[in-house]
Amino acid sequence: MIKYETISFLNGKLTLFKKNDQIVCISLADDGVSEFLNDFPEYELKQQVLPETSLFRAYAAGEKIDFSRIKIGYIKSTAFQREVWQALNTCHELLTYEQFAKKINHPTAVRAVATAIGKNPIPIINACHHILPKSGGVGKYRYGTDIKRKLLVLENLLEK
Repeated sequence: MIKYETISFLNGKLTLFKKNDQIVCISLADDGVSEFLNDFPEYELKQQVLPETSLFRAYAAGEKIDFSRIKIGYIKSTAFQREVWQALNTCHELLTYEQFAKKINHPTAVRAVATAIGKNPIPIINACHHILPKSGGVGKYRYGTDIKRKLLVLENLLEK
């Protein structure tokens, strides 16, 4: 059983999904439940108030939040994906995909690292929005460049 809650977030929505005591997915889609069920159709969902949503409300209001207080887990992943996602969890700076791949000791696997970043099931906590293209700009983001830009501005990593 996966519990979930959807809240208003940065002119959109944020849906947290929790299994046991771990956040296992965060969706910034307008319909986070449908997105989750597309990826994990085998799970039954139950809507419930989750205490962790208060941290995301505070984050959206501009407060600095220590997301390391939240327990996270992964429903399905490869060992390589988990390695990349766990490294994103401790990434507090802006890096290019190439710089990030080097930082996690996979300098020749930039494309594989980028693919794993794109499949990150726990955005914001695993800061995939901190990874930028070498060519400049904020780059692509599953939920659009506008939300990526808003997240970076919230964290004072990008000017408005």
